[in-house]
Amino acid sequence: MNKKLPLHIEALLEHFPIIQPPITLSEEIAYKFSAQNKPLPQELIAETLANWTQLDEYSELIPCCQLELEEEFYAIIYWKGSLLSYEYILATMDRDGILISRKVIAGTLSNGQTVKSSVATIDEDNCVYTMVGEIKADAKNYSPTNSTAYKFEILPDGNIHASKEDTTF
Repeated sequence: MNKKLPLHIEALLEHFPIIQPPITLSEEIAYKFSAQNKPLPQELIAETLANWTQLDEYSELIPCCQLELEEEFYAIIYWKGSLLSYEYILATMDRDGILISRKVIAGTLSNGQTVKSSVATIDEDNCVYTMVGEIKADAKNYSPTNSTAYKFEILPDGNIHASKEDTTF
């Protein structure tokens, strides 16, 4: 496709380096992305990501990476941190910068009583495999039988399809 990208989308994509899979997204890796990637300017956030995700005064965004696709759209992953919530978000957008689909693929979430944590791995086919576990905040041990696996696929039209995986522990 030879269509020229809007300037704000070009500027946005400059903050998301293309990384070759396999990629593992865990709580610790966000610090690496933060150290290696240029921070997103506030005006760029306001023009793009703020239209896709709910932000408040406690929100922090870190550009992580861009998946290399041969399709007519882009796929980026960014980290969003806010009170008791840390999320890796996979977003697809068309060549005009219009959001196609957006899914939380990993992160940590707490409501004070429980902590839900997940790790995602992206394979060479850009399929995302996420393992989610939940534990009571005051529990000392975690049981893997409390885990659920999900698979996210980027479809040819840019939509992100999620399915629950059959797991046996």
